[in-house]
Amino acid sequence: MTGTHSFGPRFAMHLLAATACAMVGSAHAQSEPPPPVAPQSGPAQPFSFGISQTLTHDSNLFRASDHEEEDWTSVTALNFALDQPIGRQRLHGNAALQMNRYSEHDELNNMGHELGLQLDWETIGNISGALGVQSSQHQYRIGLDSATTSGDGVGKNLESVQSAFLQGRLGGMGLWALQAGVNGLERHYSDDNFADRNDLSQWGASGGISYRPTPDLTATLLGKYDRIDRVDGSENLVADDVGRKAIELGVVWQLSGASRIDARVSRAHENHSVADKRDFWAGGIGWDWQPSAKLTFRTQLLRDTEGASGNVATAEPTMPAAPSGDQLRTAFIWTGRWAATSKISMTAVAQWSHRKLGLFAIDVAEPEDRTTAFSLGIRYSPMRALDVGCDISTERRETNTRDFLVTRPYDATTAGCNLQFWFR
Repeated sequence: MTGTHSFGPRFAMHLLAATACAMVGSAHAQSEPPPPVAPQSGPAQPFSFGISQTLTHDSNLFRASDHEEEDWTSVTALNFALDQPIGRQRLHGNAALQMNRYSEHDELNNMGHELGLQLDWETIGNISGALGVQSSQHQYRIGLDSATTSGDGVGKNLESVQSAFLQGRLGGMGLWALQAGVNGLERHYSDDNFADRNDLSQWGASGGISYRPTPDLTATLLGKYDRIDRVDGSENLVADDVGRKAIELGVVWQLSGASRIDARVSRAHENHSVADKRDFWAGGIGWDWQPSAKLTFRTQLLRDTEGASGNVATAEPTMPAAPSGDQLRTAFIWTGRWAATSKISMTAVAQWSHRKLGLFAIDVAEPEDRTTAFSLGIRYSPMRALDVGCDISTERRETNTRDFLVTRPYDATTAGCNLQFWFR
């Protein structure tokens, strides 16, 4: 499925630009860039827009176990950022309209987007909360957080996700506070065969109470309910709908000015329309440590359902554009950031996860996989309106099965550079 070189004469110029970027450094570590965020230096700007160019080389574009195919991808984007106080309220968000082009696989060329808008609201009577919506569209890529693989099919498959949430809180900085929230999500794929197994809609609700005996310690007790509905596909595929009830206890403890711990533990019960019901424990613990003004670390240990938290990284708004999954995973995530100067910063990330995929097993043995990933990025901001960055990342997945509808082993290395200019 190899096409012609769609970049033409421009590809050489893009390659030269990427080489120049690599010499000065960067930050973004994605083959398709994350949603843009407003520049971090200086005061918040009510409105910003900009343009960006990203060029990335991927050693294993389709995350294949055999016959790996490498490719160059080019992403040209028009970016917007909003941060506007309105009385007691704050309206903020971002948008990116992306033109994605592939050098060897021009059948994958597509237009993508990332849109998000959030309102942080507050009233006089200690009532506050947030309301937000998100929409995204991009070429589906198997990776560290993929709930499933693409099977034997290789081709254009656009993933579209729309989500919304509402959160409310009664009680300010006092001893007790009540909180509640609702959220919803729709996920669709353009490839019909893949959509049969993976299209879904989800909604959830939560409510509970928090206790804050000191300014440095907060405990929260929440009840949660999530509902995942899938569409029955063709070829007599019967979708497995899920209803999940859980109770969660969380603690946030500020140990010192440089150290903070957050922990949560939950007990969940699931009913499935096809698979057996189950009960399980989940939770996680995170440690934020800032030994100096220029150096910060974040360490996490997690046991959760795939896609619910952890290495699903999003910018604003705060609602993750990823559904809760069915697979339980154990994960370790470490992130280090160093602000070398006021203009140069570096980020390093190490991740490991182990998944048991018995809910979808069609093999004799219970499928399992282990995935390890590392990334290193450097960012250079010579002026407040300009960001330049480069990164390199590697992923390796090992499995105990050859059931490619559930998981597959692969190795992949990506390296790329990004140039972004803001007008304010």
